[in-house]
Amino acid sequence: MKTYPLNEKNVKLIGRTEGYGDKLLCSLSGTGFEFSFRGREFIITVTGGTEAKNMPDNEGNCARFAVYINDERKADILMDEEEKSYGWGSDEVTSCTVRFIKLSECAMSGGLCVSLSAEGEIKPTPEKPFKIEFIGDSITCGYGVDDPVAEHHFKTATEDFTKAYAYRAAKLLDADYSAFSISGYGIISGYTTEEIPLDQLVPPYYEAVGFSHAEFVNGKKPQDIPWDFSRYVPDLIVINLGTNDASYCKSIPERCETFAAEYFNFLKVVRKNNPGAKILCSLGIMDNTLCEYVEKTAERFAAETGDKRIYTLRFSTQDGSLGYSADWHPTEATQIRASEELVAKIKEIMA
Repeated sequence: MKTYPLNEKNVKLIGRTEGYGDKLLCSLSGTGFEFSFRGREFIITVTGGTEAKNMPDNEGNCARFAVYINDERKADILMDEEEKSYGWGSDEVTSCTVRFIKLSECAMSGGLCVSLSAEGEIKPTPEKPFKIEFIGDSITCGYGVDDPVAEHHFKTATEDFTKAYAYRAAKLLDADYSAFSISGYGIISGYTTEEIPLDQLVPPYYEAVGFSHAEFVNGKKPQDIPWDFSRYVPDLIVINLGTNDASYCKSIPERCETFAAEYFNFLKVVRKNNPGAKILCSLGIMDNTLCEYVEKTAERFAAETGDKRIYTLRFSTQDGSLGYSADWHPTEATQIRASEELVAKIKEIMA
């Protein structure tokens, strides 16, 4: 068995990952890698992802990942131990495509350190002609999608990025993707019912590898490592933020205007780092309170900067007809509907 460094020479990297010797560090939802394999056996070994589970308000949560072979899920594993492995073997030389995906999000399930050993040859799968970046919150993470009881709460065991609208839309479009999403976070506020979490914001971390409450490597957290935007250059960026802010803004004009101003500033940051991408500002799957402000801000941004590559999408808002998942999050059926609406819009603006 040969150990293969998990880098661009051997595998196609998915999302914002970070190399660590021969290993790959994965923090954000949907991060991982894909490769073509020809041989008899390979073993994927994963360490970490347990460091956050004993933190306050996070008991029992640990990272969840999946392994696909020829697009069929062969493993769905919770890192409730410090190290776990998935091995595949055949008596004959076999060719297949292998994909490793982190299903749980960055904040509440720590980072994974992944290594690959194989008896055979591996090479990166080809890049897709179309690349998308998604910026979002729990909806993008697939929060609770595997739990059909609305009154239940967050667990990494019921979170699955591959069942959320972003991953599904990328599949439907045959596109590569990268995702930056954190549950409960927003533009000016995190989700709140009483206390106002003004520090739970996506923009301060967008220019980093990721975000986590736990250490990533060498005492650093993902937010301590700057992201090199040249490593992944999207054709389109989909922003789906504002659902958590709505719990704070509550249609109060002054707060909504603050949201709009900071959304404008975030658009400037996104454009600075992605000068060639079209930007689609979307909202509405769980709550449509701030849709009007997102749309007006996109119009203002285009008018004031002359940037004509800004678009908007108002998703259909869930009404219970397709059920609810944990903490009233979208069910898989609602996520499918959202992915179809998103794909239709993307085809329109990319035509």
